[in-house]
Amino acid sequence: MQRNIFFLAFSIALAGVLPADASEYRWIGQITEDGSALSYAIPESDGIKIDFHCDRKTRAIVVNYEHQPKAAKGGGKFDIRLSVRGRDPGVSVTIAATGQRLELDDLFVLQGQTRMTPALRRLLADGGALLVEVDGKAEEIPLKGITAAARQLFASCPS
Repeated sequence: MQRNIFFLAFSIALAGVLPADASEYRWIGQITEDGSALSYAIPESDGIKIDFHCDRKTRAIVVNYEHQPKAAKGGGKFDIRLSVRGRDPGVSVTIAATGQRLELDDLFVLQGQTRMTPALRRLLADGGALLVEVDGKAEEIPLKGITAAARQLFASCPS
């Protein structure tokens, strides 16, 4: 988990060097030393809402989601449920995650691991709005611009 938290910090640093309007979250795809990443982030800032990192060798995808659950305790177990608003309700992905408070920013991050399944690929490629649900509370993340940003992730971790 420490390595993955390091990757989150690394992703935050990389987001800071990308040119763009820093006032809005957007989908950012990038090649990393050991694979690729797809992040919904504010360019040129440390603001990352959700991040998918694929390890090219293991094809495991680590998901980091910045979210403050009601019972936010380090080491707490949570399920992150991903679906797309307005799409087939049967298409969803649930990721078992562990919560951890980042000391530097005092943010609470949920981190879990999954594989690139056809359902996850469809959720990240279909457009619309991604619904990220934890403990019955859903957040809507627009998928505008995700198609081009997700190419590296799909190439590194095919379904």
